[in-house]
This record gives sequence, C-alpha cells and structure tokens, in this order.
Amino acid sequence: IISIMDLLFASPSEADFKQICNCIREFELDDRGLKKEEFCAAFGKNHQLLGFGRLRQHPDCIELCSLGIIKSHRNLGIGTAITNELIKKEPHSIHLVCIIPDFFIPLGFLVVDSYPVSIQQKLDYCMQSLPVPEPYVAMCLQR
Repeated sequence: IISIMDLLFASPSEADFKQICNCIREFELDDRGLKKEEFCAAFGKNHQLLGFGRLRQHPDCIELCSLGIIKSHRNLGIGTAITNELIKKEPHSIHLVCIIPDFFIPLGFLVVDSYPVSIQQKLDYCMQSLPVPEPYVAMCLQR
C-alpha cells in the first residue's frame, strides 16, 4: 500500500513522459498538444510512475486535464494528491472538463455554466471524440 506521504512529485523525464503519453492513450484521455513541461507526475518507491496530471495553458484560461492514475494504484488518494499539487502551482483560476464532478467538488471546484471559449472547445471535443455514458461538465476553481 502506498502512503500519500511517500509520494514524490516531479516533472517527468523524457522516459517518464513517454510512459505518460502511453497511459493517456490507454486511459482514453485528451492527447492533444501534449507538452512534457505542463505535467506533474507522482512517483512511488524506485521512481515508479503512479499517476500524472497537467496544467494546460490556453490563451483564455488554465485547464487541469490529463489526470490519470496507474490502474493498480487507483482509489488510494493519489489523484487527489496530484490535483492538490497542481492547484498549489497555479495562482489563477483553474478550469476543467470531466465526468466525475463529485471527485473535484471537495477540492474546491464548482460546476459552472459560464466558461472561456477554450473550455467550450474542450467540451465539444470530449462529447464528439471521447463519448461516455456520463455527462461532461465544466468546472472551475475560482481564485
């Protein structure tokens, strides 16, 4: 079992980034415009990649996206820890698009009906390219 205290947060190396990109495709996350420097990765013992998340810079907002946890390490609090780490790094409001608003609400995000154009484009992309039974929602952490 992994303790959240044992997690190391770091920018991914080139090798880590390749693994992250593979996971993003496997988990069917948004793989558009991936940039290594936008990611924060969570590592366990022996530099084992456990999860990752991204703060994507858009012309009109910052988007938290591409949040993924290695399947064998899900439901251990790693996603929450990564999200909190990303929130600490960004002093401005953070937007996101998701199908699991109940995960983000305790972290301070609220479902919003008004959002930047980039988030509308993300909603459109998700509904067209990443169809799921759950509804997509836009959320924002106001700063």
